[in-house]
Amino acid sequence: MRTWLRQIIANCSHCRETVVMHQLLRFNEDGETGEVLRVIQVWPERQSRELHPSAPNAVRDLFAEGARAEAAEAYRAAGAMYRAAVEELCKDLGAAGNNLAKKINDLVNRGVTPQIMEDLHEARLLGNWSLHDGLEFSAEEVADVAELIAEAVHILYVQPEERRAMRDARKARRDAFAAGNP
Repeated sequence: MRTWLRQIIANCSHCRETVVMHQLLRFNEDGETGEVLRVIQVWPERQSRELHPSAPNAVRDLFAEGARAEAAEAYRAAGAMYRAAVEELCKDLGAAGNNLAKKINDLVNRGVTPQIMEDLHEARLLGNWSLHDGLEFSAEEVADVAELIAEAVHILYVQPEERRAMRDARKARRDAFAAGNP
């Protein structure tokens, strides 16, 4: 078997900017058949995932640590940290229970939708299976769970903050109008 490194220069289908990737290939002795072992984006440097500043700092810190592990392709570690972020999110929302599954289920009493609870269970299971069973997940599976958490944070923290800011802006506009028109 032979291993080759191939450089790929392409345009991102999303932003249309140039992307440089290294692809590690392994070929069989026939030199015709092989497999892609790894693809690494080398330029522009990949940015780690971040949660919106409206999320509690403890949740953001754990999520950021999971994102760094994900970027380093340490997917079991990423799963563990994303699970920890979910546990901290439950704590912040005041969920009750003696384990994470029960805390997530208790979120229904905090106004959390069943869809978000199901997504948080996905993150819990990924972390559990990564830690306790040593199950290795693909990059796509870990990324999917990270996106589920980010979406839950957006719905639970960001949207309420945005609505509050809009209400405050409308009130300030009404108050300014009332002050100018006695």
